[in-house]
Amino acid sequence: MKKILLIFVLSAAALSSKAQQVNFKINVPLNSAYQSVTTMKTDLDGAQSMIMDMVVKNTLTNTKQEGGNFTFQSITNAVKVDMDAGMMTMSYDSENPSDDEMSKMLAGEMDKLIGKKITMNMSAKGELLNFQQENEEDGPSSNPFENMGITASYPDKAVNPGETWESQVENAGMLVKMLNKYVGKTADGYVIESKGEVLSETSEKLGDYLANYTLDEKTHFTKTATIKMDMSIQGQKVLSEVAVTNTPK
Repeated sequence: MKKILLIFVLSAAALSSKAQQVNFKINVPLNSAYQSVTTMKTDLDGAQSMIMDMVVKNTLTNTKQEGGNFTFQSITNAVKVDMDAGMMTMSYDSENPSDDEMSKMLAGEMDKLIGKKITMNMSAKGELLNFQQENEEDGPSSNPFENMGITASYPDKAVNPGETWESQVENAGMLVKMLNKYVGKTADGYVIESKGEVLSETSEKLGDYLANYTLDEKTHFTKTATIKMDMSIQGQKVLSEVAVTNTPK
């Protein structure tokens, strides 16, 4: 009787573990569109201290699926920037233009971002295969963290809550090496946590990286993400905090 009970308990535990397993894989229907809002706060502390708050609104669309890979196109709809450099402050809001001379000066650069298209090709496991922006001569993307906030990196196999896997991603001339963990499922979706180091192109450690992703239960696409990087670059301390929200249109 004890053996039968033990077998029953072990079988129930195995089934429970199997039920919690998730094989993370992006499954966004073709032509699905999202309203993506990214809020970034950057604090530079050093010889040239500055605080910059930036909000970017994008339309993100799955335009192509081929061979298990996805092509997403992002179009910048609006940008809002507030900069405080101590003796000088500047603001820009594409949705509410200002006649202020400093705002006009900033608008000369920021206006180029409105309507700008970025194409990202990625695997179903969240690996960025290609990143291309329209008119690169106009300057960088309005959102340098876009390819990091759009999705976490997923493991090659199904995982249980608490299991981890390694990944890395290149971004804006930096390499981020991460240890990812499937935390578990909540009412909002699946939660993945990523911790790691930010490295320069010469493999010098620049700082630390921490991110949390909440994924849609059906599509495994990011609903919300928070990214924090605490770095030291050329003698300046840089603290960057990013929050991303993707809402189906």
